[in-house]
Amino acid sequence: MFQPASLKGDSPTPIDERFRNKYLILYFIIIILSVIPCVIFEYGYLGIFWRKGIYLLFFLLLPLNIILIIYLLQFSAILISFLFLTVVKLIYPPKEGNFNRNIKDKDYFYWNLRNVVKKWPLFIIASNPFPWFKNRFTLRFFGVKIGKNGIHDNSWISSEFVSIGKNVIIGMNSTLLSFGIEQDKFILNRIVVEDNVLIGAKCVLLPGTHIKHNTKLSAHSYTNFNEVLEENSVYMGHPAKLK
Repeated sequence: MFQPASLKGDSPTPIDERFRNKYLILYFIIIILSVIPCVIFEYGYLGIFWRKGIYLLFFLLLPLNIILIIYLLQFSAILISFLFLTVVKLIYPPKEGNFNRNIKDKDYFYWNLRNVVKKWPLFIIASNPFPWFKNRFTLRFFGVKIGKNGIHDNSWISSEFVSIGKNVIIGMNSTLLSFGIEQDKFILNRIVVEDNVLIGAKCVLLPGTHIKHNTKLSAHSYTNFNEVLEENSVYMGHPAKLK
């Protein structure tokens, strides 16, 4: 039976446990490199404001310093991750298809490697007080196409092979999965959501789903693998059927 590669629903970058421990060092390298700009910034802040006569200014500016350091960490994590991800993609470009869920399979191997590279920035971005920062900026940075004037800040979107058009509304806790597991097979197919689509709350779009423009998917519905929802229509159910 088809099921998501991760049932937790807490991250768009699940990693195979067999892979995680082996490449944990890469994850820590990305963390360390992203922290370096923050250390330099704090060193400069202390050097400028922690001196006799302006201690009060140091404490007055401390809240602003905390906000700046949070965003600096997030931006540096995104940048470092993007640089590593670019190298990984040059070595082995990602592609869609059905593959073996085996570390020896190159497509499955590099999918896990890409997720290791993206894990840290997506983790810390999740703590951002502005939820749009993840879905509208960070995911775009990693190649997810998201159109303008949409509402999808409380949805769970895979970090690659997803294309979302303009004026799209995705309800709370809905999930767009471009990856999944079918027994020993790993599936990776693009999800396409065209313009002016409305997806209700707690819906699940499985890999290969294509929702054409002006279509509505009712709440608590899910699509089949590679399902096409025709334009100007309403779908609902488990799996979604034309209403």
